[in-house]
Amino acid sequence: MVSFEQMFVQAMRLLAKALELLSAQGLDGIAPVGLGDDIKRLSGVIGRLELERARRLEAFDRERGFGPSGHTSSTSWVRNECKMSGFAADRQVRLARQLPDLDSTQKALAGGEIGIEHALEIARATQDMGLAVEGELLSVAKEKDPAEVRLAARDLRHRVDAEGMAREAAEQYRKRRLKIFSLPDGMVGMDGALPPADGAALKLVIESVSGIPPKGDQRTPEQRNADGLAEVMRRQLESGALPSVGGRKPQLMVVVNAETLAGAAGAPAARLEGVGPISTETAKRLLCCGSASVLTTDKKGVILDLGRSRRTASPGQRKALASRYGYCCWPGCNWEVRFCEPHHLDEWWLGGGTSVGRMGPLCGKHHVLVHEGGWRLDERGQDLVPVPPWEEPRAG
Repeated sequence: MVSFEQMFVQAMRLLAKALELLSAQGLDGIAPVGLGDDIKRLSGVIGRLELERARRLEAFDRERGFGPSGHTSSTSWVRNECKMSGFAADRQVRLARQLPDLDSTQKALAGGEIGIEHALEIARATQDMGLAVEGELLSVAKEKDPAEVRLAARDLRHRVDAEGMAREAAEQYRKRRLKIFSLPDGMVGMDGALPPADGAALKLVIESVSGIPPKGDQRTPEQRNADGLAEVMRRQLESGALPSVGGRKPQLMVVVNAETLAGAAGAPAARLEGVGPISTETAKRLLCCGSASVLTTDKKGVILDLGRSRRTASPGQRKALASRYGYCCWPGCNWEVRFCEPHHLDEWWLGGGTSVGRMGPLCGKHHVLVHEGGWRLDERGQDLVPVPPWEEPRAG
């Protein structure tokens, strides 16, 4: 008689063989429709495999199988032994614990009617509200994506226990957090969680200033969010409407040695107040677009210049730039001027003025390219032409 262990070993051997056959299959001759069918069938098989993993995890958890390995919980064991994040491991254990009571969900998952993400949402909801809600959520899962199942569960939660949902909202407010910290490479990291209303407000603000991504935008959603948040902060600082901190209006402050700005060898790095050393070109870019005040010192740290009172283009000048260019002045870039930073052709730190005729709008990407990337903008007639750092300046 074949033991259960032998059956499992045999099944895994067949599965490995099947995967070898799939990986050896060439895809060039398969029509897109056929590839789509393959993907759906593979997804169904993956769902079945994840169901089998959950069945075994339920028994493993019940028998405290994590104990001999020194782990303190099934979640810890899954996280480390199955190479998952803590969040993903916790969801898998939750599903495993609920699975024996979710007969209809098991059948739907095995039959390919729903995916594992649907099952995870149903398991979470039934754990909180009881098994009576499984049928309604399963109906949603068969028609909608997992996010819709999550929303349906919250609606159900309000119908079943409105007071409990209010208590949950109060607990979410208590758990709100935003941690801002320095990373080893000099970047600034953030980690946080906001109550639903505050989170929705943040998303609306970022989406508003970011606008619709232009055609050809190669930024990731995370990069667009970062750029949108940076734009919100820049506008707030430039508005002058923020309350004073320590007797002065909030403003980024760059402290830089005169020799550093001049490019002298061995000169100390510029420093951004509250952050630390930054590259000279980053300092020049901040000064160029008016994102910071500058405090220039000599070798001994004696203050030579406290900066100039007017650094940014006025609203009228921005309108003039928009009328003249319409988009980022970098050839081929379709970023609207309203999302760009005015770049001073005569460098501000060298005494260049804020004149529309001596400025050009650059999107964040190309402004960094001009400063930190070493490119420059040459005037050729009415056009501004980007020149890479490896090309020599034109005579005259």
